[in-house]
Amino acid sequence: MLYALPQEKITKLRNLSFRPEFTGAEMLFAVFRSDPTVIAQILPKPLKPAKEPLAAAFVARYPNTNFGCVYNEGALLIQTRFRSEAGFYCLAMPVDDDMAMVGGREQYGFPKKMAEEITLEQMDGRRVGRVVRKGVELMRIESAPSETAGDRELDFLGPVGRDPDGRTRREATSFLIKYFPSPHRKGFDYLPRIVRQVTAFRPRADLLTGPCKVVLNSSPYDPFGVVKVEEVLTCVYGTWDNSMLPGRVVGRIWNPWRFLPHALFKTDAVPFLLGEV
Repeated sequence: MLYALPQEKITKLRNLSFRPEFTGAEMLFAVFRSDPTVIAQILPKPLKPAKEPLAAAFVARYPNTNFGCVYNEGALLIQTRFRSEAGFYCLAMPVDDDMAMVGGREQYGFPKKMAEEITLEQMDGRRVGRVVRKGVELMRIESAPSETAGDRELDFLGPVGRDPDGRTRREATSFLIKYFPSPHRKGFDYLPRIVRQVTAFRPRADLLTGPCKVVLNSSPYDPFGVVKVEEVLTCVYGTWDNSMLPGRVVGRIWNPWRFLPHALFKTDAVPFLLGEV
């Protein structure tokens, strides 16, 4: 019975060597320069702005996973540093499947929300990725990819690594803040945790690059538009085989009240409580 698994099934789960795999992921990435003042305001301490005020956005289709879930996803990320390491701070990650939402939020701390429409389509020779939530098109990435993408276009993801079989991969590091509000509504269940998680991106041979336009819009629930798109630097479209490697806690937020302003965007209740909708 699923509500009370027998011990033999618990043992089987504990013995599984499992990591989330995304085979044949179709992805459209864009990297752009943004407003350094806004980025400094958004990043919670102890995360620090990177040398350049860069952000990234993507829309992805995951047609084949190893955890029984086929879904679409968008993301808005900011380049950051934690201690001496570069990585991404994820501002938003809309999905269109509840299993994907719960897994990413509860295990790693990704700020996932359900969206009613996430698409990645071909239109008149262009690739168009869209995220629509609460009736607002929050993200639109348009590209006309025509040239083969090289290593330079992939540098934004992270350093080059290799699988045991020699296949090249890019290792993208995310720094996430994992927390839960307390049931008495006065603070957090525990000191918010800084989670470091690496995703291995394995490109196939069909990666393309080309001119790109990124449009970010805001709603009371999802203020994507505060991250200004000042200059698009690179755009990559193609197919990947990706793996989420295990995360680990690398720090704590010792002053949770200072973190509180950064902790209220994962729920849609706050705009209602503030009278903004």
